[in-house]
Amino acid sequence: MEVDECGDVEMGDQNSFQDENEEKSEKEKAQTYLPGQPLKEDEELVCDESAYIVYHEANAGSPCLSFDIIKDNLGDKRDVYPLTAYIVAGSQSDRTHMNNVLVMKVVINYPGLYSRIRTVSHNGAVLAATWSELGRVHIWNLHEPLQALDDVNLMTNYKSGTVPTPIFTFAGHQSEGFGIDWCPTKPGTLATGDCKRNIHIWNPIEGGSWNVDQRPLLGHTDSVEDLQWSPNERNVLDISFSATERHCIRIWDTRAAPNKACMLTTNNAHESDVNVISWNKNEPFIASGGDDGLIQVWDLRHFQ
Repeated sequence: MEVDECGDVEMGDQNSFQDENEEKSEKEKAQTYLPGQPLKEDEELVCDESAYIVYHEANAGSPCLSFDIIKDNLGDKRDVYPLTAYIVAGSQSDRTHMNNVLVMKVVINYPGLYSRIRTVSHNGAVLAATWSELGRVHIWNLHEPLQALDDVNLMTNYKSGTVPTPIFTFAGHQSEGFGIDWCPTKPGTLATGDCKRNIHIWNPIEGGSWNVDQRPLLGHTDSVEDLQWSPNERNVLDISFSATERHCIRIWDTRAAPNKACMLTTNNAHESDVNVISWNKNEPFIASGGDDGLIQVWDLRHFQ
């Protein structure tokens, strides 16, 4: 606080002091949120951007249940700006005809709601496999939209051009589904599972097509919630199920006959649906997440 020659009091420093105290008080009130802690009526979750080296927010327009990172050829451990990443996502609009496969800013019109989308690099092309509520699985070639992202002229031509179509479609599932995964050790091999227990194995053939085994893997009676290939064993598949009587995780060997392919099982893995699973790339462990709010780690050496 200062007094000038006329006797007036200047409150600038005092106001600044109060502002600093208020700012300090707000920081003291901020706390790190831990999952499971209840929020009070006057509390809200706020993103702390200082926690990120790079932070970018984008709006897809419609909710997206599934997205995947497209592997590029720009190198690993990049630390020179600008940094680049390519992402593919599938929308779930309330109006079926408004749904799209989103490749960053590029849109491919697509019928049906997306429940799961996964990408892979195969034979020099980036492919995306999509599940929809129409019960079909489509394979898309993302070469043109990816090129358009880096070239303004190509982007203009792409937007005004013909609507892209899938390069392959399988309509042999009996219902919609969520389970879908590209095999990391057998290029182009795909597994898909639907809500009526059926799991089909796709094998690539010459000409950019696939031979889908019409004989589904058998051994369960309820929905396939998630599936994932082993990162090391080229014929081993991990599948999670939701069931009224058993919420289980099963390991399959696709070399065996479909009715004998289930090799390992853990029943009642969770108290409710087992929604997601993930292999450890270095150890014989599997992580699973369920509707019971738990994340559990399983040692395959102790499976029954």
